[in-house]
Amino acid sequence: MNVLRLTTLLLVSAVAALIAAACSDPIPEYSDAAMQVAMPTETSFADATESAGLMYVQHEARRPGDCLFDNIMRATEEERSGTLCDAERMTGGAAAGDFDGDGATDLIVTRLDGHDLLFRNLGDGTFVDVSGEMGLQDWNLQSNGAVWGDVDNDGDLDLFITTIGDTRHYLFINDGGTFNEEAMERGVAVATGDRRIGFSAAFGDYDLDGFLDLHVTEWRPAQLVGEAVAGVRLLRNRGAEAPGHFEDVTDAAGVQMEGVISQTQAQLTEGTFAFGSTFVDLDGDGWPELAVASDFGTSRLFWNNGDGTFSDGTLDARVGTAQNAMGTTFGDYDADGDLDWFVTSVFSFQRGSPGGDEEGTKDGNRLFRNDGDRRFTDATDEAGVRNGSWGWGAAFFDADNDGDLDLTMTNGMEMMPGFDADAMRYWENIGGGQFDVRSTEVGLDDIEDGKGLLVFDADGDGDLDVFVVNNASEPRLYLNKSSGTGGWLRVSLEGTTSNRQGLGARVTLNATGLPEQIREMGVSSHFLGQSEDALHFGLADATSADLIIRWPASGLVTTLTEIPANSWIQVTEGEPGYDVLSR
Repeated sequence: MNVLRLTTLLLVSAVAALIAAACSDPIPEYSDAAMQVAMPTETSFADATESAGLMYVQHEARRPGDCLFDNIMRATEEERSGTLCDAERMTGGAAAGDFDGDGATDLIVTRLDGHDLLFRNLGDGTFVDVSGEMGLQDWNLQSNGAVWGDVDNDGDLDLFITTIGDTRHYLFINDGGTFNEEAMERGVAVATGDRRIGFSAAFGDYDLDGFLDLHVTEWRPAQLVGEAVAGVRLLRNRGAEAPGHFEDVTDAAGVQMEGVISQTQAQLTEGTFAFGSTFVDLDGDGWPELAVASDFGTSRLFWNNGDGTFSDGTLDARVGTAQNAMGTTFGDYDADGDLDWFVTSVFSFQRGSPGGDEEGTKDGNRLFRNDGDRRFTDATDEAGVRNGSWGWGAAFFDADNDGDLDLTMTNGMEMMPGFDADAMRYWENIGGGQFDVRSTEVGLDDIEDGKGLLVFDADGDGDLDVFVVNNASEPRLYLNKSSGTGGWLRVSLEGTTSNRQGLGARVTLNATGLPEQIREMGVSSHFLGQSEDALHFGLADATSADLIIRWPASGLVTTLTEIPANSWIQVTEGEPGYDVLSR
């Protein structure tokens, strides 16, 4: 990586008149800037999976009788016929992160059959498997979720892995050339003696002590495991006392997921059903909340009290209403200065479809618009993003560099009645709080059982690419080939008082002709997918931008002006100026 030290501190959204359905709440007002006519672009993606060197099979599909967990509610062979292994069919994770510090974003992918695969990015959008030389080839885990995070603040990324069928999870400490597994001694294994059904995990500094904490989710219904055993855990980094070592504070912090009352199911089998979680500041007070997307109407939003505890604010906030929340992503899609919450779910009007309401319907995704004052409005129909079929991973991202956030998601569930193969979704932000579904039109045409999803700049060309993990099949890497797109700015952070990655920092961008854009570092954990932690901003026609960075632990504010477009910069907490990064 070459670093050049600079000492100098150096329309978007279009109005659309297409409304998918009326909303009971009034349509919000948008800023003048957000109502400008967008620059013409031609968004397109191309499947580059094979040429990138990312061909592998996530696992060989199992059938009842060979499941990791047998459904004890389906006791006979006749009852099991035509069904799938419930836990395995929902697996397939990946995480993006620069583990070797060379400036190119690498990929870890999880598998149920065989060891996980660590792909080093060669800097041009091609990858090579380095699992063996990095010490991962000897670990044949039945793994599912993956997340990168610098747990010990030593400047490199460590790796946490959740498992299906194992009795614990795994933490690989980056030792500058190899990975050493240390989950048990560091207190993150969640080893209760019971076999785990682990899903997503998320890093974030919820107590603002400058060290990353960890939240682990688990989908654990009683019909698979019998008596439920707590597996959804909040693990606090002990910080300066023991960097990178953790203690379980789930109960003390008040974020238990056992015994949660469903908002959508009259009767619910005992268990925990959490699929994905994120540390994210939703009220702008500097303290990250814990938002959990959870199946069967059990999602939760825990507000951070600033004293190491949380309060359950789900009902008052008017969120958690998705029947089957799975994927989760946050972004300021309406450019009003706060982060909104999109949750994937299942959409079908098939009577008798499994798990629906009394009429057998499944009512789809949710987009919760942040109204401030810890309140949200269901803007799903107004935005036009309800129907994603059987949804899983999702991500907000500016695909066309026009200065607003677009949205993509995976879907698919093999052999379920009423759910034929359906393409993944891509919704282009057309302004006014609305999206236009385009999907196959732009080349995002995966019709397999997509699960994990992430976005990152795979080839270093200044736009964001999409990676999808397909259950029991091969993945898809879609390189962004959009033409006529605008400029961009990419921002990496280095904390000194705050955690080394700067997770939790709020970054505000202003550029001529564009509405104000905000991003939060670290809000990149989705369902079984972790996008890159560098912040990507589209600049449209603007030639430069100004930034304001609010650091999480110190409260320091860094102000930078006239940063040239098409730059990748790194900002260090407490230091003036910025570094320009190049490969």
